[in-house]
This record gives sequence, structure tokens and C-alpha cells, in this order.
Amino acid sequence: MRRVIVHMQTTLNNRIANGEGGFWEPFPWGAEETAYVNDSFRRADTWALGRVTYEAIVPWWDTVASGEVPDDVPALSAADLDFAQIQKKMTKAVFSTTLPAGDDRIVLSGDIAAELAALKRQESDPDIVLSCGPATLAQLASSPGLIDEYLIVIHPAVVASGPQLFQDLSVDLALRLVEAKVFDGGAVLLRYAVLSD
Repeated sequence: MRRVIVHMQTTLNNRIANGEGGFWEPFPWGAEETAYVNDSFRRADTWALGRVTYEAIVPWWDTVASGEVPDDVPALSAADLDFAQIQKKMTKAVFSTTLPAGDDRIVLSGDIAAELAALKRQESDPDIVLSCGPATLAQLASSPGLIDEYLIVIHPAVVASGPQLFQDLSVDLALRLVEAKVFDGGAVLLRYAVLSD
């Protein structure tokens, strides 16, 4: 059976965005960090995202995959270009009740935990990467056996306002540390396996 791996980036105080919905500063993310995450994404063929996350991230990376450099970056590294191609090949599964399905995505709009579980049961080896906000994560994390791992990158910043990754969680999660990695820029990657009951 496939694995579902949550991949999110947070501040030290667990915020996934600032109060305006954007990234915080400092955001120490470079070629080393991207290359590491590329390896995790390379083991997946599906990226499940909340609608807001999808709209903020995927079009930007699709622009890079098409060979263009977005206006908001001075240059792209080889690891950035690699990630753009990796994500472009992935099936995008978007949790939304308003976004229509398209050639580049499927939409999960009913019982999202059941729909993600159905994707997980498909006969396939590649993983499913999950990136979403706290309301969606709370629903999915509450479904026993659905999420297998949490791959969380913690950045050296504390942000006064903004959504927190686990703020809507209503169940306790028992986790086992599988890996910890400190990047030169100051971000720390933590990979946790979910312990089953």
C-alpha cells in the first residue's frame, strides 16, 4: 500500500504562513534544502494539496517547469529546476469544493479522508505527498491509519500571527522520530512516523 507523507514548512512556533498568508523572514531555503526535499518528492507520484496551498505553490512551480523565471526570484538553482520538473510530473489531488477538476488535477470534494484513503489503496508503490492547511490536516490526521509520516521543516523564525499547522487538531498523535537533519541555513528537518494504535 502507498504511504501518505505530510510535507510542510513551519516557523519555530508552528506557523505555516505569516498573518498576510505569505512566507516569513528569514526563510533560509536554498539548493541544499531543495535537493533534499527533491529526493522525498521523487519517491511520490501524487501531491495532495489544500486549494489555497495548491493555488499558492503549483502555478509558480509550473512557470519554472515551463522554462520561465518568475519575477519574484533573481535566479533559480539546478535543484529548483529539478523540483519544478518532479512536481510537474506528479498527479495533483486538490481538496476543494469550489475548484473544478482540470487536465492538471483531480479534485477531492466529498469525504476527503475517504477519498485520500482510496488513493492510498491504489496498487502503486510511489508515495503520496500531502501539503495542506490546519483545517484540512485536522480532518485527515483524525482518520486512523491514513497518514504514515510527517516531514516537517522548521525555520529559524517566530511569527506573531498566522495559521498554525496543528491548530485545529482534535486528536492526539503518537509519533516516532525517524530522521533529523540540520541544514547550514538554520532550518531543521524532522521526519516522524505515525505510531499505530
